[in-house]
Amino acid sequence: MRESTLRSINYLAIIAVLISLALHFATHGFLGVAGFEDSLTYASVIGRYRASITAIMLAVLLLGASYHGLLGLRNILLEIKTGRLWTRGVTIGTATLGAVMVGWGLRTIIVTITGA
Repeated sequence: MRESTLRSINYLAIIAVLISLALHFATHGFLGVAGFEDSLTYASVIGRYRASITAIMLAVLLLGASYHGLLGLRNILLEIKTGRLWTRGVTIGTATLGAVMVGWGLRTIIVTITGA
């Protein structure tokens, strides 16, 4: 992909992270819980995870934060060294790391939702 396309996607990811993170903090502070300590109990956490809207919010947070972070890492690594082979290796490496991170995170969300 072109760098301008990656940057545009990154801007959308930043907005998604900000919104989902604000909602995530709100669910720990005052949305549906008696207080912060209550929001950390096992029953409260599992109850929120099993709500579809919370699971979607966590998935959006995972995807947005992973993309934003890995694109930043990719850019840092590309500033260290240049070259076609290096660029290809860094891009493939960060994409692979992203797939593993998102896969594991989504697996955790799904396992929690289903109770498996």
